Amino acid sequence: QLVEVNGSPCLKLTEDEEKMTMPGMKMIYRLYDAAGHPFMDLMALEEEPSPSAGQELGIRVLGRLGETTKVIPTTVEPLHRTYFRDGQVCEPLPSLPEVRTHAQVSLNLLSPAHRRLHEPQPYPVAVTERLHRLFLELRQGSH
Repeated sequence: QLVEVNGSPCLKLTEDEEKMTMPGMKMIYRLYDAAGHPFMDLMALEEEPSPSAGQELGIRVLGRLGETTKVIPTTVEPLHRTYFRDGQVCEPLPSLPEVRTHAQVSLNLLSPAHRRLHEPQPYPVAVTERLHRLFLELRQGSH
């Protein structure tokens, strides 16, 4: 979805908060707990410093943007990879077996609470406070 035009962040407005786009170029991080399970994915603006293991973060969970939550990840894994830039391959593409293995390993790392078929616990996706502020500025500027 369109998140930036000529270097300026933009967003799609809708009444459904879960369908709104988050503006700007972003990085995505997977946050892990002490048991080695991922407990949240975090979107941050590309220019923000990477979150650090053991460092407290103020975040906003999508679907509950009105409240700040504090989390302390034990491990932080960057998820965003750039394979194409300006129409050119800039990193070798993984093979289908590599993609399949990566997906299976990722699923196996999920907590049983997220994996169970009966009433699974929703897996949260959050944004940094800085990305949330940009979102609010653009949303208010469009009214």
